[in-house]
Amino acid sequence: MKILSKLSVIACLCWATLASCESPDYETGRTAQVNGLMSVTIQIPGNPSKFAATKTGPYEENEEIIVKVPTTDETPLDVTRLICMVNVEHNCYVTPAVGGEMDFTDPYPITVVDALGNKHHNTIRVVPTPPKTKYAKLWGQSGETMQATHNPTGLALWKDYLAVQVYNGNIKLYNRETGAFVKDIEPASSFMMRARTDDAGHLLTNRENVYSAGFMVYLYSEETQEHINILNYTADDGCPDDLGHNFSVKGDVTKGVAYIYGTCPNKMEVYYWKLVDGQLETPASKPNVLRYGPAGGNWTSAPMIERATLDDESDHYIAVNRRSGNPEEHPELMSKFSMFTSSFEVTSLNQNNHFYRILGFDVFNVENDTYLALVDEYADPWSGGPSTLRVFDITNPEHMELGPNDAGYDRFCLFKGEDTPGYTTNYSDWGDVATKIEPTAIGYDIYIATGLVGSSAAEAHVRVYKMTWYRQ
Repeated sequence: MKILSKLSVIACLCWATLASCESPDYETGRTAQVNGLMSVTIQIPGNPSKFAATKTGPYEENEEIIVKVPTTDETPLDVTRLICMVNVEHNCYVTPAVGGEMDFTDPYPITVVDALGNKHHNTIRVVPTPPKTKYAKLWGQSGETMQATHNPTGLALWKDYLAVQVYNGNIKLYNRETGAFVKDIEPASSFMMRARTDDAGHLLTNRENVYSAGFMVYLYSEETQEHINILNYTADDGCPDDLGHNFSVKGDVTKGVAYIYGTCPNKMEVYYWKLVDGQLETPASKPNVLRYGPAGGNWTSAPMIERATLDDESDHYIAVNRRSGNPEEHPELMSKFSMFTSSFEVTSLNQNNHFYRILGFDVFNVENDTYLALVDEYADPWSGGPSTLRVFDITNPEHMELGPNDAGYDRFCLFKGEDTPGYTTNYSDWGDVATKIEPTAIGYDIYIATGLVGSSAAEAHVRVYKMTWYRQ
């Protein structure tokens, strides 16, 4: 009886062991457990970098495995000569075998077989992937060759044009691709300063408050070829001198919610108005006033400021100039670009990322990415210095603290244009940046225009670049 009891126990244990193991599904010829293929990587011959699949295993039956491998116009990827490496589960193998140089012109079928002969099928597809952004200079001219003056103070990329507001002069339109002159638009008033486009693509220009004429903003109608005054903040109502040295707009000024911002030199204050459906909700004579204490004192030139969104608690971007002519004696007065919240939590760009003076900037969004285009100039506004365009990826604001010697800097500072030739006298710190985003079949084209004022037309410069953004 004891012997029979022991045999019964052993039999039960054996049955339990067998029951705990997965048995083959004889209808499909494979077990549900075995996936086999766990990872795929691709390598370019002669290149130590390895590029992993967009997704790790295990993979579903017949799932396509995608591997993105970098390519450029200069050195296009040769998909006929790639090295494939796979990782499979224990006691599994792949067929056909992988190894050596392989052709991935078409998706490559791969089958994983386990020790029991169960098969799992997938395909590997290599996708040549350009870098996320690419940059090209379209054209550059001096004020002299553009038949303009030394004061191209305002830039707007409007329709297919670059619109240049010449200080106290016409709006001059140029072909944005070639720089060829198209036509003049008569100014709305005297002492016109900047040109902007709102989020709906309308062209706006402004008058600065000189000779007590007030700060005015105009909407240009291409249909009627008229300038429509949408804001008039008069000196009698308290408009400070030179308000309108800089201005910005957020939203569509003809419908929905929009905001207009204005700044002037030698202040720590920003003035702004809210519009609803094309009408001022904020009275022209009673602007909202934002005192920007983090500046640490009055700025020397009017800062550029941009509202990030139309939300009531929107973040803002600002570039403050408190410069001195000698950066070595007054490094603390170096320009600073910052992002600040409604509660004045400030995140600033590492100042090693630009020259002493910031002349202008624009922050723009491409799908889920946020970029900063910034134009700067050397320290001394009288003897002059070079100016250049820089583009940064500020999607993660913490990256703004990175400097040129930090790890990952090449993924943060994406582009630096060439310096302007010679030295440009620019005692007012006047310069500008404009951007325009257009969708393409593979992503977006972003046009970036920069302007620099000089003491003569030969010193003034305007340039247009194109940033190509590829959907990854």
